[in-house]
Amino acid sequence: MSGFLLTGTAPTRARFSFEVFPARSGAAALALGHAVQHLAGADPDFISVTYGANGSNREASLDLLRYLRDHTDALPLAHLTTVGESREVVRETIHAVMDAGIHDFLALRGDPPRGLDEGDPSIAGSLSSLELVELVAEARAERPRMTSVGRTAVAVYPNGHPLSRSRTEDIEWLLAKQEAGAQLGITQLFFRSEEYLDFVADARSAGLRIPVLPGLMPVSTSAQLRKVASLAGRPAPVELEREMEESGGFAPELGVEYAVELARELLAGGAPSIHLYTFNRHEQVLAVLRELNLLA
Repeated sequence: MSGFLLTGTAPTRARFSFEVFPARSGAAALALGHAVQHLAGADPDFISVTYGANGSNREASLDLLRYLRDHTDALPLAHLTTVGESREVVRETIHAVMDAGIHDFLALRGDPPRGLDEGDPSIAGSLSSLELVELVAEARAERPRMTSVGRTAVAVYPNGHPLSRSRTEDIEWLLAKQEAGAQLGITQLFFRSEEYLDFVADARSAGLRIPVLPGLMPVSTSAQLRKVASLAGRPAPVELEREMEESGGFAPELGVEYAVELARELLAGGAPSIHLYTFNRHEQVLAVLRELNLLA
C-alpha cells in the first residue's frame, strides 16, 4: 500500500478511501463481509469504521476493525467519539484499539444518543474533538515507539458545524486541531464542489496545512438523499431530487452519476483524494471509481 494516507504527499493519480459501519444483525454481517472484500480489493488508502454514540457499538466496531486487519490488505482507520464517555473510558478505548493493531484514528466528539440533547449534563461534559486529538497523542506517547505509528484524522464541515457560529470559528477550530496533532481532514457530506473548494481555500489562507479529503456518498434512494441533505445542512439539488422521485424513489444510477460529476469537479479543483461513504454497499462506490478511471 502506497496510498495518500500513508505517504502524506500528493499522489500521482487521485486516490480514494471508504467508510463502513458495523452490521446490526447476522444477515447484515454476512453482507458486510462480502462488501468489505470487494472494497478492500479496490486498494483504497484506508477503510474507516464508525463508532456509535456513548460506545453503543464499541465491540462491533472493534470486531470489524480486526476483520479488516486480519482478512484484507486494507488499512483500518478507527472512528473515536467522546460524547457521553469519561476521559478514562475514552483513553481505555484508544488503548484497546491500539492493542488490536490499529493505529489510525478519526477523532470526533460525536452526536448525543437518541433521547438526549446538548443540554444534558452527561453530554455537556464530554471531551471535545480537540481534546480527543490531544488524548490520542498522549496515548500514543504512552506506547512503545514501534506501536506509536499511525495518523489522526478529524472531521471538517464545509457548510459549518451545527454548533458553530461562523466559518471563521470553524476554521479556527480546525487549525487548533491541526496544532494538536491532526494530520488529515475528512469532510462531512455536501452537494456542490464550491462548498468544499471555497472552504479549503479559506482554511489554507488562514494557515491550514493538512490535506482535506472530500466526503461523498452516491445515494441510491430518495430517503438516502434526504438523509444526506440533513447531514449536509443544505437542500438536495432540485434536479436530482426530482429525477429520483420520478424513478420511484430508487435510482442508484442517478446517485452514481451525480457523485461522479461532483468528484470530477473536486479533483480538477485540487482535492487530493475522495472519501466515499458506502452505506455498507460496494456496488455504487466502485461504479463511481470506475467512471473516474481510478480502479487499477
